[in-house]
Amino acid sequence: MLKLLRRNAVDYVRAHIVAYFFMVLIFVIGIVIGAMAVKTLPDEQKSELIVYLRVFFQGLAERQDGIASTHLLLADVVFNNIKLIGIMWLLGFTIVGIPFVLFMVCLRGFVIGFTVGFLVNEYIMKGLLFAFVAVLPHNFLAVPAILATGVSATAFSLMLVRRKNNNRDNLFYNSIAYSVFCLAMAVVMVGAALIEVYVSPVFMKTVAQIIVK
Repeated sequence: MLKLLRRNAVDYVRAHIVAYFFMVLIFVIGIVIGAMAVKTLPDEQKSELIVYLRVFFQGLAERQDGIASTHLLLADVVFNNIKLIGIMWLLGFTIVGIPFVLFMVCLRGFVIGFTVGFLVNEYIMKGLLFAFVAVLPHNFLAVPAILATGVSATAFSLMLVRRKNNNRDNLFYNSIAYSVFCLAMAVVMVGAALIEVYVSPVFMKTVAQIIVK
């Protein structure tokens, strides 16, 4: 069973290798733009962000989270992650949804690029360390899931375009396969949420204590 799933996954990636390359490129462009945007921030906004970060680091270093607050945070993160996949899934059913899917992928890259760029710009190595523990762990799952959903949504939209001139495509079968794939990516995003809420804060608190010293 695992071998079959692995073979199907490899075949799927090979069939959409160009789309994956393009989606990764869009994501990287978003990261670059986000990192460059740090340099264009007005001094007033930069000062406000620095003050906010200092308060955030201080609060993170001293915070003792309760179980109830952690569960509320998890519910919020899970909801946002599933909502992201759900929106991309819905956009895949619209022929005009491709630009919006690409924008969402680029925006994710922009947020990561801006976050890492600002932390490194202000705190150098300590900022890089904090960005590493705060951004990387959950995005290790979230980013591939978002990219894969973006490729799947784009491919499904293009299939709808082709279907206007060619009715040989089985729309029902393709819709089910597309939906199941997006559901699987939503499950991956739930895993990313668990890491973001329960794993990342442990390391973030340790690094924050180093920064505020």
